Amino acid sequence: MSISVCIFARNEERLLPFCIGALAPAGLRPSDQIHILVNGCSDNTATVARALAAANSQIEVHELPVGDKANAWNEYTHRISGVGSSAHVFLDGDIIPSAGSITALAKELTDNPELFAAAALPASGRSRKRWARTLLVHNYLSGNLYAMSKAAIERFRSMNLRLPFGAKGEDGLLSYLLLTDLKAGEDDSHAYRITTAKGATFEFESLNLNIRDFSIYRRRRRRYSERHFQKQILYRMLKKRGLGAIPENISEIYTAEAIANLRPRLEPVNFWFDLLTLRRLQNGSQSSVET
Repeated sequence: MSISVCIFARNEERLLPFCIGALAPAGLRPSDQIHILVNGCSDNTATVARALAAANSQIEVHELPVGDKANAWNEYTHRISGVGSSAHVFLDGDIIPSAGSITALAKELTDNPELFAAAALPASGRSRKRWARTLLVHNYLSGNLYAMSKAAIERFRSMNLRLPFGAKGEDGLLSYLLLTDLKAGEDDSHAYRITTAKGATFEFESLNLNIRDFSIYRRRRRRYSERHFQKQILYRMLKKRGLGAIPENISEIYTAEAIANLRPRLEPVNFWFDLLTLRRLQNGSQSSVET
């Protein structure tokens, strides 16, 4: 089985080398491919990625001008991914795949031809148990680390099926699409299309009490809030109208009528970030939240 790895790297100059260093212990072989998608960085991620590529012939760097993960996913799936790869592993540039994780993901896809995707579970983080339980119960993917089959990638390409530019939470949208057998609509019962790979886990740095991490936390909460509202609007459209409801740009879903029906969640932390997001949407601002 040949494996192609897609790494999404935005402002990951410090952690990207650790991610790359963990790939071989995770199961990547010298004959496999590594694609680093540097997208919209304001730090030295591109320089670090090029240095890593110079030291490792497996690595190919792709520099995208816009910082948007959904757009980067489209670029990999429709333009970069090789037709010869049997499995495609997606992960973020700040993630450390645990030993044997890539092998476990690829094995699930090989042993179960009906699968479109295999998920990994978090092995770090304060909320990892609750997070893992959600992934297991609902057959969801975590965008931090997962794999897709050759057949799934070919289906996306043949259908010209793309994620909306600017969409937050591409893993949730992908999970929904796969669970509907790439048809959208109400029937998301195709659980046989996604599984959790036994032995596939990932780790990441937890946030600390400092100025840098507070800024990361604030951007993350804003992104989570925007993702929450996007899911409310977009999924309603997809369930009603099918794949034809997928917009080219996520900003298209924010009609006055759609925004008028949105309400902030009542949990204290979510409430304030939801309120700020709603005010921005009501004021007509579609500026992207940093991923």
